[in-house]
Amino acid sequence: MRKKTLLLLMLCGFALASTAQQPPLSRCSVNNINATIIGDGSCFAKLATVNSDNCPTWEVPAGSGKETVFQHTLWFGGLDADDSLHLSAFRFGQVGQDYWSGPLTTTNATIDMMTLLKYYHVWNLTHEEIDFFIAHHDEAGYETPDDILTWPAHGEGDYAANLAPFVDVDGNGHYDPEAGDYPDIKGDQCLYFIFNDSYKNHTESGGSKIGLEIHAMIYAYSDSEDEALNNTVFVNYQFFNRSANDYHDVYLGLWSDFDIGYGWDDYIGCDVLRGSYFAYNGTPIDGYGEPESYGENPPVQVLTILAGPYMDADGRDNPKYNGDCDALFNETHPADKYAYNGFNFGNGIADDERLGMTGFLYHNNSSAINGDPSTAPEYYNFMRGIWKNGNHMQYGGNGYEGPNVVGPECNFMFPGDSDPCNFGTNGIAPNEEYNTGDKFWTEDECQNIPNDRRGVGLVGPFSFNAGSTQVIDYAMITVWNNESLSAIERKGDFIDHIRDLFNHGFSK
Repeated sequence: MRKKTLLLLMLCGFALASTAQQPPLSRCSVNNINATIIGDGSCFAKLATVNSDNCPTWEVPAGSGKETVFQHTLWFGGLDADDSLHLSAFRFGQVGQDYWSGPLTTTNATIDMMTLLKYYHVWNLTHEEIDFFIAHHDEAGYETPDDILTWPAHGEGDYAANLAPFVDVDGNGHYDPEAGDYPDIKGDQCLYFIFNDSYKNHTESGGSKIGLEIHAMIYAYSDSEDEALNNTVFVNYQFFNRSANDYHDVYLGLWSDFDIGYGWDDYIGCDVLRGSYFAYNGTPIDGYGEPESYGENPPVQVLTILAGPYMDADGRDNPKYNGDCDALFNETHPADKYAYNGFNFGNGIADDERLGMTGFLYHNNSSAINGDPSTAPEYYNFMRGIWKNGNHMQYGGNGYEGPNVVGPECNFMFPGDSDPCNFGTNGIAPNEEYNTGDKFWTEDECQNIPNDRRGVGLVGPFSFNAGSTQVIDYAMITVWNNESLSAIERKGDFIDHIRDLFNHGFSK
């Protein structure tokens, strides 16, 4: 029996008790990935449907019964003008709920039950369906798919007038499929949903409400000739501050509980320069013959940030990183360092720079100092690289104590050789000759015992003022070995290729 069967039953019971119906879910399954998308903020999640059929979180190859992700969710937190913490987060829903379906009013950041139920849905469309609609919508006998007819383009009353993006064929500003208007989607398959953090009090993290409305577009491409693209799913989140609060020192966390097949023999790491974190098998053979284990040559699961939230404006086109490490750490312009793995730096446009991954923290499935967070301040500390005891993460070992913890303070765990400029230690070289020669901080180097790995990719700080919008784009990539290279050796090329496709609008 799998390690988290009890959790599945608890989650199923919670979903049924809180909504009296099946959670709003759908499948992204156009390529080699078969992923379950939950439309209430838990995103790629391990839940059970009302008929008790288990929904795969991240089944790869599709149809194999083997998975690399057990749960993947969103954390978001910052301080208001009084420096009071507001935070929403989700892990398993064992404790409660911080996110709910639907938009928020623009007047007081609330949502009523009827509106929640209206948006208790994941819209699932393919590019093929859209093309067929464009060609045949005005023909007799054509039946428009429900997800085109009900596309949530507009809010009513106090809700925002414009929500989901659409192509306005007749140019009247109103979504009307009968006039030929259609959803503006990304990818060969697109899943779209809207959720918020303010329907009720936060019972998962205990954090104060933000007034956060989130528009999510999950999409993928089918291309059997492009291995990396055919094993990738993309995520675009748009964040709307519907509250009256201006937030500062805001951090965003992308949290993953990876299970590479058998869930108790994994390692985790990050690639600082590429703005990515990943999980891989800590043993040559995955598992012990269980149905869910990969056996020989297990894959590597990667999350890479393609473009993060917008950096706070400073009136400059911050220079691009050109390989000069000394130029990164400019005392006059400290934000210039984010060019290391950020976006839109040095493009001739002021104040369009977007952050990359600014930290990565691994934690254990436990209640220890480096175990699972349980309170809003603990979540927020983790999002700033701070352990539950208030101490900042340290370079080496387990990041907080023991003989292999050499310092200094750092923002990335297990970066390997991916940080030649020491971005994660603010330009300070790690102690005891780490990051030089062949000595790099990895789980292998620490000789850790493989186990159940969890980690959160961090982005921040940034501001989130009342009425403003922020955005993040990232990709989840499953990497396989080939005849000459292991999955670990290939992951860099996969990340670079996916980033290049994204930066060029997926034109090949």
